[in-house]
Amino acid sequence: MSGRCRLLALAAAAVLTGCGVPTGGAPDRIDPSDVPYGLASPSPGTSAATSSPAREDRPRVYLVDPDEVLVPSGRDVSGTTTRERLDDLLGQLAEGPTAGERDDELTTALPPRIALSVSSVAGGTATIDFSATSASPAGEQTRRAVGQIVLTATSLPGVTAVLLTHDGQALEAPLPSGELTAAPLTAADYERLLVAPPS
Repeated sequence: MSGRCRLLALAAAAVLTGCGVPTGGAPDRIDPSDVPYGLASPSPGTSAATSSPAREDRPRVYLVDPDEVLVPSGRDVSGTTTRERLDDLLGQLAEGPTAGERDDELTTALPPRIALSVSSVAGGTATIDFSATSASPAGEQTRRAVGQIVLTATSLPGVTAVLLTHDGQALEAPLPSGELTAAPLTAADYERLLVAPPS
């Protein structure tokens, strides 16, 4: 090795030694409080474990997004029987979007001060009675309102279909096509309201 190369090698070794690059021994532990914010967080490609993983059977209320599409929002419900839990869930639907959901521009097609109550649940079919002190929606809004009720109710385990009554009287409900039916309503009947119509 030439004298110039030897001098450069010695200078590099001196710089590395001066910078404190470890040459051996056990690693030093860094206190978490000394780690810059964000460096100890999981990388974007990984997900941190959660104490309450999402449950597919969590009940949902269906609301209307800015594109007039029905979208689900998870809810916690109370009650020991299917009827009690459904009553609680429908009560939350009748209350409309939460403050956070309104911030996300979610609305409802249901009229203000609507009352939804469960008359019975038998064989998976829930009979739901509604009454309102304000004018009921019309046209597309009526179909969305019925879709909200049916999709919300059938998101609860144990409920597979809905029969609607108005102030105790049997009701022919509108399907998304506008056709009226007195048959039990299922989630499949309102699937088309879950996607935006073609522009």
